[in-house]
Amino acid sequence: MARSSKTVARTLEDLTLDSGYGGAADSFRSSSASLCCSEAHGANPWRLTDSMHSRHNSLDTVNTVLVEDAEILESTGRLAKLPELEDVPWSLGEVACALSRNEEVRLPTLPQDVLLRLSVMVSRALVRVAREAQRLSLRYAKCTKYEIQSATRIVLSWTVSMNCISAALGALSMYNMSTDEEKFGRGKAARCGLTFNVGKFFRWMVDSRVAVRIHEHAAIYLAACMESLFREVYARVLRSALLERDNGIPKLTVETLEQAVSGEAEVWGSLLPWQHLICGKNANGES
Repeated sequence: MARSSKTVARTLEDLTLDSGYGGAADSFRSSSASLCCSEAHGANPWRLTDSMHSRHNSLDTVNTVLVEDAEILESTGRLAKLPELEDVPWSLGEVACALSRNEEVRLPTLPQDVLLRLSVMVSRALVRVAREAQRLSLRYAKCTKYEIQSATRIVLSWTVSMNCISAALGALSMYNMSTDEEKFGRGKAARCGLTFNVGKFFRWMVDSRVAVRIHEHAAIYLAACMESLFREVYARVLRSALLERDNGIPKLTVETLEQAVSGEAEVWGSLLPWQHLICGKNANGES
C-alpha cells in the first residue's frame, strides 16, 4: 500500500510539471543535482545528495570544491577551477549592444578580443549564480525569481548584487505592465527593456538543469542580472582605462581588463576561475 501511494504521488508530481518549465522529473532525479527521499529514523524526507558537495547536507552551507579536485589540491597544491561554459546565453553582439545602452556615460566601442574576454569572465559569475540557484531550488524542485535573487546576493558583493537586483526588478516590472497587444507583437526581452534574450536564458537554465521547473520570472531575473553585471564590470574597467590614455583615447585592451578586474575588490573573486572564491577581497586586499 505504501509503495502504491508513492507511485501515485510520483505520477501526480510528473503530471503537474508544466512542459514549459523544462524537463521531466525522471531526468532531473538522475542528474547530478537530483533529490533523493529518505524516511529512515524519522528524518527529513528531503535531503541533498553528496553530488552537491554540501557540508553535512546543509542548505545554508556549500563547499564548491569537488572530492576529486580536493585530492588533486592536496597532492599538487593547485586550486580547483570552475567549468568553462561552451555555450553562453548571450552573443558578443548582444553584449556590445547592452554596453552601448548605458545612459550615464558614453562608453567607447570595445575591441572584439576584449569583448570575448569580458564574456568569459562574466560567464564564471553566471556559473556561480546558477549553482547557488540550483542548490536553493532543490527542496521544492522549482526555480523562481526568489532563488535567483538570493543566489545573486550570495555570489556577488553587496553593492554589485543590489545594482543587479534593482535592474531585475525594473525589468520584471516592465514585463508585468505590458499590455495584451504587446504580448503578441513583442518578445519578452523587448517587453522587459533588455538586450539579452530571455528565451535563451530560459533554455540555458533548462539545459543546465538548474531545477525541474523554471519559472519565466527566474529567466527574466537572471538575464537582467547578467546584463547589469556586464555594465557594472565595464564601467569599472573604463575608469581604469581613463587613467591610461593613448592619444587622448582610453586604452581598452585585454591587459587593461585584467588589471582593472584585479584592482576591483567587489568583482574580483566572482570573475576568476577558482572555485573557492565567492565575491572579492577583504580590507587587506587578500582573497
